[in-house]
Amino acid sequence: MPEDSKESKEYAISINTDDIREAIAEAASALYTLTEEALGSIEDQDIDEHEFEVFLLDVLGVLTRHAEQLSGQDSSCEGRQGQSSFI
Repeated sequence: MPEDSKESKEYAISINTDDIREAIAEAASALYTLTEEALGSIEDQDIDEHEFEVFLLDVLGVLTRHAEQLSGQDSSCEGRQGQSSFI
């Protein structure tokens, strides 16, 4: 996509809940989405942003490893099975 045709973007995240775990899960989900978008934009640009790309991949790794906790399905709770709905 040519540089002059890109639209500028604004990002805002609003979380309306009184449950801290739910707020963290929603914020983490938004972070995951933004991180994926940032990785896609790095791939579209032919710019060497290796350190930032490594950071983004690390963020995705952490979110993926802890998806179960972030979705409220802590593995320490017995009787719960299945995949996380977080990612």
